[in-house]
Amino acid sequence: MAQTQKAGQPYRVTLNTLGVCSVKTDGRLLSSIPSNIFRIACYLYLSSRTHTVSRQKLDWIFWPQADHKQAAANLRQNLVRIRRFQDEHDFRLIEANFSLVHVDPSRLNWDLATVIKALKGNEPADISLLCEYYGGDLLADIAESSEPFEDWLAERRAQLRESVIEKLELALVGAIEVSPALRTSCAHKLLTIDASNEQAFRLLMMEAAKQRDFARLQQIFQRYERNLMEEFGVVGSAHTRALYAQLMGRAQL
Repeated sequence: MAQTQKAGQPYRVTLNTLGVCSVKTDGRLLSSIPSNIFRIACYLYLSSRTHTVSRQKLDWIFWPQADHKQAAANLRQNLVRIRRFQDEHDFRLIEANFSLVHVDPSRLNWDLATVIKALKGNEPADISLLCEYYGGDLLADIAESSEPFEDWLAERRAQLRESVIEKLELALVGAIEVSPALRTSCAHKLLTIDASNEQAFRLLMMEAAKQRDFARLQQIFQRYERNLMEEFGVVGSAHTRALYAQLMGRAQL
């Protein structure tokens, strides 16, 4: 029987579904994880306000080419594997009854749930959580599944990525007030998500100039130009190139 999470008690289970997918219990990385635990958990969490979906809908999402009987059997087998895995490691994430399947994000430390919650806030703590917990695209290293699920996943990946970028950019431009150190962390995080993010490069360039580290300033600008050329086949914007020239001019002062 899974243990109940007590108030103030550290989570003993960590679920990662952003970037590298994994499950840890008491800090130990688990193996032989049913891959559909990641897919089903994310679909349940993001597709319903109550984090609950009918078995029939899951049948279609994951096995659209199978007849109803076979799809229902496939789902039942997957839920059995997930339940056995959860029982073996003494936790509860996904539960099901005769007609419904539910995910409970409150019982463990889940990067996706943390990011979704942080996106709703505008405090420095929310920005810090985004920098810490957004590790990459949703289910980035999980093999492809059915066409309906992959279509849904592609849309949710893009929505989540753009939401994180938008929120971090608000911190960069001062729309959300954060410390200089956190603003720098935002810039570095943005560049792991969007390697050509102009606002992030501009902030790092200005910081390097402020510290009179003109060698680093040059390296940052060259990286900016190189990333744009490799990704889009274009040079940097006139605005950023002018900023670079202005900042490098300070080296003579």
